[in-house]
Amino acid sequence: MNAMNPKQPEMTGHRGAARFAPENTLAGIRRAAQAGVPWVEIDTQLTADEVPVVIHDATVDRCSNGHGAVRSMSLAAIRSLDAGSWFDPAFAGERIPTLDEALALINELGLNLNLEIKVHHPEEVALQVSKVRACIERSGFPLERLFFSSFLPEAVRLCQQQMPTVRRGQLINEWVPRVLDAIGPMDLYSININHRHLTESVARQIKARGVKLMIYTLNDPEQVARLTRWGVDNIITDLPGALSADQRAV
Repeated sequence: MNAMNPKQPEMTGHRGAARFAPENTLAGIRRAAQAGVPWVEIDTQLTADEVPVVIHDATVDRCSNGHGAVRSMSLAAIRSLDAGSWFDPAFAGERIPTLDEALALINELGLNLNLEIKVHHPEEVALQVSKVRACIERSGFPLERLFFSSFLPEAVRLCQQQMPTVRRGQLINEWVPRVLDAIGPMDLYSININHRHLTESVARQIKARGVKLMIYTLNDPEQVARLTRWGVDNIITDLPGALSADQRAV
């Protein structure tokens, strides 16, 4: 890479377009597509009847008009909730989507998908990954446009085992050098790190191992030029489309 003209990072809409539409909804996914970003990131976990749905938190409390743990609620109960009004009345009636619904829309819109395996119950991660795999196989979603990520290394390992042709990334919050030891055995495509804990030295260590460097969740356009110089390949942002070409210029 030419240090004087580094490659511009790709942009990923975080949980759809979390600053512009209710997160992890079909409306948010559509908003990311309208912004023109190539990637969208969403979270998935299981209902009580073991259906993968698209939601981040362990409970429905923050992002709907309901209360309770996702894992203790049936799909029918979750689908009865309003997941849009909390964000803005204009989104009243927006639902928590199933992973099947999200995959169909993302494929229709031609987006690439960063699918985070959101693990709130580590003892069930094998079941969770197997249910996700069934959704993907059923959907026919193009595997070359799919990417798995998780904070739980076991989830990443199971994705490698069950869907070896799909790219994988290890999510980390604070930097720990031992994460580099997982690159070979787990055949990682990327390290995905909280941008607040990324330094130039850490960026160089990651890039030296031949993997992609992704950061989350950056919403400050003034930081993009510096991170581009450090070799960041993909920026996950709540503001898809808001980082203009001028703002990204190095």
